Amino acid sequence: MKRVIFSAVTGIAAIAMAPGAQAATFPVGSANFTATPGPNGSVAGAFFNTGIAAGAFSDTFTFTLPVNGFGSGTVTTSTNFVGSPNDLDFTSVLINNTAASITRLSSGAYEFAFANLVPITAGQLNTITVTGLSRGNGAYGGQASFIPSVVPEPSTWALMFVGFALVGGAARFRRRSTNVVYA
Repeated sequence: MKRVIFSAVTGIAAIAMAPGAQAATFPVGSANFTATPGPNGSVAGAFFNTGIAAGAFSDTFTFTLPVNGFGSGTVTTSTNFVGSPNDLDFTSVLINNTAASITRLSSGAYEFAFANLVPITAGQLNTITVTGLSRGNGAYGGQASFIPSVVPEPSTWALMFVGFALVGGAARFRRRSTNVVYA
């Protein structure tokens, strides 16, 4: 009976002393998340975290864009030796709750996650969430790109309708003026 109680107390103490999950949020413009606007409404961004203490972690990068479009990105990590203090394993990488594909190379020494053409909604808080397990001094880095959806402006729609009307009118006029003569 004493062994059972001792084992239970030891187990509870181990759980209580275990490091809790670390959570961090980085808005665009912070030291860990930068974005650069480009031509035609495109945006290129870079995000990272370094010195991640041992244990589970969850980092969320937040951003808002003025127009709807699509985002793509990659996140990578590497280590000298699997299980060393700078080893880090991805549990998941999500862009607006869309899971990125995670690939592990060299028995997990190198990991990368990627996603392509994830819908990004204008005016809403969009997120990139990286979760994983660090062995004591983990680090990762990522890049993201955004391109707006191609939606014609109202003047483009109006010009298109005028063009259809002109083509339809020309076809009708041509049909009326054609005279068929039989020999």
